[in-house]
Amino acid sequence: MDEQNKLDSEEISEETPKEHLKQTKRRNRQKNLIFALILVAAILLTSICTFSVTYRNLQSRYASDVGESNRENAELQRQVEKLTEALEEAKKEAEISKPTSSTFSQLELLNKLFQVYSYYAGDVSLEELETAVMKAYAEATGDKYAEYYTAEEYAALTEDSAGNFEGIGVSVLNDQVEVNSVKYSAFFVLTIYESSHALEAGLLPGDYIYAVKVDDHYQTIDALGGYTKGISAIRGLKGTYVEILAFRKNGDIYEAIEMQIMRDSFVSQSVTAKVSETNKKIGIVRISEFDLTTPGQLKSAITELQKKGVSKFVFDLRNNPGGDLRSIRATLSYFLNKDDLILATIDRNGRVDKSYTVGVLTAGPDDGTCSVDEDEIGMYHDLNMVVLCNGNTASAAEVFVAGIQDYGLATIVGDVTYGKGIMQSYIPLSYFGSQFSGYAKMTTYAYVTHRGETYHEIGIVPDLEVALTEEAAGYSIYLRPESVDNQLQTAIAQLK
Repeated sequence: MDEQNKLDSEEISEETPKEHLKQTKRRNRQKNLIFALILVAAILLTSICTFSVTYRNLQSRYASDVGESNRENAELQRQVEKLTEALEEAKKEAEISKPTSSTFSQLELLNKLFQVYSYYAGDVSLEELETAVMKAYAEATGDKYAEYYTAEEYAALTEDSAGNFEGIGVSVLNDQVEVNSVKYSAFFVLTIYESSHALEAGLLPGDYIYAVKVDDHYQTIDALGGYTKGISAIRGLKGTYVEILAFRKNGDIYEAIEMQIMRDSFVSQSVTAKVSETNKKIGIVRISEFDLTTPGQLKSAITELQKKGVSKFVFDLRNNPGGDLRSIRATLSYFLNKDDLILATIDRNGRVDKSYTVGVLTAGPDDGTCSVDEDEIGMYHDLNMVVLCNGNTASAAEVFVAGIQDYGLATIVGDVTYGKGIMQSYIPLSYFGSQFSGYAKMTTYAYVTHRGETYHEIGIVPDLEVALTEEAAGYSIYLRPESVDNQLQTAIAQLK
């Protein structure tokens, strides 16, 4: 036992056990108080953000002890007063005040903590942090379709919807590819536009674009920030070049290919058409999405097929994710009769907000080809046709399927559809003040079709359910031979 321990032992032996216990507790309490105060002081002197809460806790916690002690507690009081003066002075120097908004005080506090303490403070701009917070808030609402878009992202989005863009001239699907046990986010090439530089460079349908060169370095789609930023990296001013890396399947393996492609101006191809390989009287019209080019392209496709002697049609909406309400309204107006109900929107209280019916539509400057003349209403009402759908037929594409089915215009063949019977709106934050920017996307309405039914999270059941065979499922839908596609063959068989 060392000398100090001996002294303590002697002092303890002169006291009664009860007195010893009291004095021990008192000494320990005083030591703990002093230690706690020193620790708190060190923390508070470096973080004014936490001062107001911590100091009040100190006062309330130690008030009774101050009243009970004499010399020791007087010393504690002086230390507290000294600490108060130091903190107030530091507060003035830092010009930090208590957050005034109870709604955002936690966020403001978190921001200040990272600015003061984070090793990485300053690596990310305040604008980038605000954008990340806005996106995280939208994601956390529970609305899986809610998103926040910056002004730049929204501009790219509307460019897609309008169907006009500058890029390499391809239609792609956001996808994944596994190569050597590694999964890559990638853009699956669906179609390549005629006369595009992508075609000249040797890009093929079925290729997976997985990296884009930015600032002399290749970055994967994930590293670029996902779909939107990946697309933005590929697109650019007409006449400029982009370098990409892609995977191409060769037998059982994938080969990496590199190419440089010049950008140009294009109009999206949401509708493609061909004559059936097995029956020259049948035309197969694929609608890949409903953007503002779709109504015009659909009319042109049907006209061209009719010129080739086609009198029967398969409208293939498999893997169509939906699109713009203006587009589907105009498209269905070519098939339905005047004043037929296309859909009705319902708010969260179950009230009908608006009904959309067939009628003349005049396209505005931002409406693309979404116009309907009086003589175009119902012009395809009597077509001999079949509609194909699958589990990836969603949203506006389901409105098309439901409209054709509800009014008994054609047999529906394929799988049960996705089941997205809700509508999203884009709200510009600048509506609420010039100091705000960006756009909030959120679900605002559910909708019902002509039958007064909703198919949200249910899907539309085809008149004739047909699952793909294992052989057919082994092909991409965009590369599947007609002879292997048993769903398509079943649809063709329905045409009399």
